[in-house]
Amino acid sequence: MILKRYQDEAVRELVNKTIKLLNYSESKKIIFEAPTGSGKTIMVAEFLKKFVTDSDLKQEISFIWAAPRPVLTNQSKDKLEAYFESSRALKCSFFEDLEDKKIDSNEILFINWESINKKDNVIIRDNEQDFNLTRVIENTKEEGREIIMIIDESHHHATSDISKRLINDIGPKLTLDVSATPTLKGDEKVNVDIEDVKKEGMIKKAVVLNENFD
Repeated sequence: MILKRYQDEAVRELVNKTIKLLNYSESKKIIFEAPTGSGKTIMVAEFLKKFVTDSDLKQEISFIWAAPRPVLTNQSKDKLEAYFESSRALKCSFFEDLEDKKIDSNEILFINWESINKKDNVIIRDNEQDFNLTRVIENTKEEGREIIMIIDESHHHATSDISKRLINDIGPKLTLDVSATPTLKGDEKVNVDIEDVKKEGMIKKAVVLNENFD
């Protein structure tokens, strides 16, 4: 897929800033602000592909993608699976798809905040199979992999107390907050300007409804 100029620039900036922040010992956060209609999911997908194949990346990485609703979670997973179909750069999984109770290198675990934020959620609670998010995170880190967490539409749920506790429990080395209207601050920011999106014809400057209506 050929990216628009602003998309390619944003992807390159995301890769460079991610690799830079991973060199720090403490957890870091990047805010990715892009207007609705600019192709946020495609940009993040291309960023992930370029990132995992970058020669400067020395660390094995597992990913968690959190979206606000089940429908959006499913749509995001479908889009990324289609995007990675030819390159096989990353594997997309739901919780029940995980093998050996861990997230593999270059594997993305898709979860949604609405179900995760329920106290009785099967992903969170202890069970006889010892197959829950806490165990999955522990197993993943024990194998020497860091976790990058992508929070899609972060302005919806990422600021809630339950979500903050969950992010703290996951302990990602890096968090990427993706939103058209971010509400949080980060250590770095990548911004797509709406004027650049308009120049590429991705969104229109104005919409006229019922032009001849009296």
